[in-house]
Amino acid sequence: MNARHPADHPVLEIDLDAIALNWRAVERAFSGTRIGAVVKRNAYGLGVERIAPWLFHLGCADFWVATLDEGVALRALLGARRARIFVLHGLGGVTPLTHAEHGLIPVLADLGELALARQLAAVRAMPLAVAVHLDTGLTRLGLDAAQVSALCQDPAAFAGLDLQAWVTQLGRFQDPNAPECIEQRTRFFEWTARLPPAERSLSTSSCVFADVRWHLDHARVGSALYGVETAPANLQGFASVATLRAPVLRVANVAAGAEVGYGGSYRLPVSATLATLAIGYGDGLPIHLGNRGSVVLAGQTVPIVGGVSMGMITADISTLPPGSVQPGDFAEIYGPNQRIHELASAVGMAPSALLVPTADRARRSYRGSSVVELRSVDAA
Repeated sequence: MNARHPADHPVLEIDLDAIALNWRAVERAFSGTRIGAVVKRNAYGLGVERIAPWLFHLGCADFWVATLDEGVALRALLGARRARIFVLHGLGGVTPLTHAEHGLIPVLADLGELALARQLAAVRAMPLAVAVHLDTGLTRLGLDAAQVSALCQDPAAFAGLDLQAWVTQLGRFQDPNAPECIEQRTRFFEWTARLPPAERSLSTSSCVFADVRWHLDHARVGSALYGVETAPANLQGFASVATLRAPVLRVANVAAGAEVGYGGSYRLPVSATLATLAIGYGDGLPIHLGNRGSVVLAGQTVPIVGGVSMGMITADISTLPPGSVQPGDFAEIYGPNQRIHELASAVGMAPSALLVPTADRARRSYRGSSVVELRSVDAA
């Protein structure tokens, strides 16, 4: 039976039970001490106000956000719950006092931020919790080799600071065994061996399911929790969390030779039955899916024909039984029948780059036996 919904725009269904299954899978695989959930960008578009409390209920006590605003909102959401919240963008031009007031741990990005943190710690006369980013090869944020050497020669470099973690990010996270990643890991080992002891955080979703030498102390896991495969060579079969559906607006029999969509990017070689769906680039769908991607209708995979416009795409449903698709039915864009990494691969993009914008713009609903349990968590 086809899913129906009164909306004429995309709908995202989020399975909280599936998140629990994936959390347990990460727990079983990871050999380190702590697992932190990455909930930046509104928990990858899935709705941080529902996802973060649920993950805390499952046992997650560490959370990673991108910005100060995200951290402040998450702290307000979690309230007095004993959770660490790390801010990956560092201070972002804001005094570390603001982070301290909201119980946030900035991941310091350079020596200047480290100096500001020391100054505040001296003024407060109490330890200030921080983490430090080490740039082992991504060339984005963090201290490079020369700055690490300078720290090692400065006995007061961390005066007054409560150093929570050393953090680094792989440049080829989708393939931890790439030579470049192994070089980064070697640098991380060498640098942290010379620096004061703290948790070492190198492992992200793909590394958790790789060799235990990648695990270290603290994992930062996002994609795996949300059912997104990030390592094509090492698929884990995560439980499907997010299902994006778009409604059928029209079903029409179209003659051979007709152009489909703007610019005539597709011309029907033979007569066909076409379904117009209410989803497009305005809903976060990549324009490159035109004439390349597919959707699932009536239990079968059918191709997208023509371009991706702001609010519509077209699918060729000629292979389906006549009458099996009607206006008001819903097509699965990604979900259990077409996994998001499969759709993303059609245009050569990272699955999370497809998930975040489409999930964030769709109307979200939540399901699973966990929904009832989550209400009790919210009321606590």
